[in-house]
Amino acid sequence: MRLLGALPKVTLFSFGLVLSSALLIAAEKGLPGSKPGVQLKIGTILASNQSQDFDPRLSKMKNQLKVFKYRSYRLINEEIQDVPWQANALFSIPGGRSLVVVPQEYRDRQVSLKVRLLERDKPLLDTSVRLRNRGNLLLGGPVHEGGVLILSIWAMAE
Repeated sequence: MRLLGALPKVTLFSFGLVLSSALLIAAEKGLPGSKPGVQLKIGTILASNQSQDFDPRLSKMKNQLKVFKYRSYRLINEEIQDVPWQANALFSIPGGRSLVVVPQEYRDRQVSLKVRLLERDKPLLDTSVRLRNRGNLLLGGPVHEGGVLILSIWAMAE
């Protein structure tokens, strides 16, 4: 008789475990609706050889920026947006350009993004990238004001 009284508690506990496991699996796969979305931070950096200035706000990226082989790096814009999965995030880039970023999925601690750089309506770049959660990706961009723009893309799945 004691076993029959404990059966509903065991069943309820088992159901709770199954439901929790399903939610964790859905969250790990980054299925739309399973997580609130992605926080995106887009930085626009002007790189040139016109001076030796290095913007101290870029100190965490110094080693990444060395790949570009310019002498001067200055952060000219930074924007943060919270974006739902599969939704477009639009970022303004100097020179009449825009960056459209669409979070695709979160899997294996990595965020997949669709990235499009447009100059007015003309596509300059259309690609998909995968970066470590809370990771940063640098993209060499178009010519601007005696240098080039470098786009810093940072993403964190929430």
